[in-house]
Amino acid sequence: MTLEDGRNIATILGTAIALTVYITNSAQQRRQRRIENALRFLAVHQRLSKTPFIEKNRRAMELGTFSRKSWDEAMENDFSSFLGDLEEFALLLKSSVVSQQLSIYMFGWFAQKIQPILTASERDNVYWELAVQCLDELKDAADDFYKKTKEEREKYHWEDHFKD
Repeated sequence: MTLEDGRNIATILGTAIALTVYITNSAQQRRQRRIENALRFLAVHQRLSKTPFIEKNRRAMELGTFSRKSWDEAMENDFSSFLGDLEEFALLLKSSVVSQQLSIYMFGWFAQKIQPILTASERDNVYWELAVQCLDELKDAADDFYKKTKEEREKYHWEDHFKD
């Protein structure tokens, strides 16, 4: 074996090792991004479900007795704050950080309750466009989700919901 043969073998081995390290590192980074996206989504979801508007009205929504009182300034302020927080949720959906299917499962019920109570002025407000669009899309998708059979829902839950 000549010196050139040894150099060629070393080059091939070095390239193979570098490629292996690159592939392993890429896979680990992808996994880490998915974990970060899952945690980001869960934190936003947790914050949304703890907003004063949701906390104060959840039981009435569950009982089907909720009605929005436009004369109640505190409720209107809570609702405006809720829409502001919902925008972060909408941005996560728009950027495909999380699948729409998971957001339907995690927030669809609320969208079904909240989307119908939006006022015309909220729908026309350019600063609420993302929140309103998010509620519209989630409500429609949630309506379809609840029509699925148990088998269809089980398949739906096993999908990969977090993007990298």
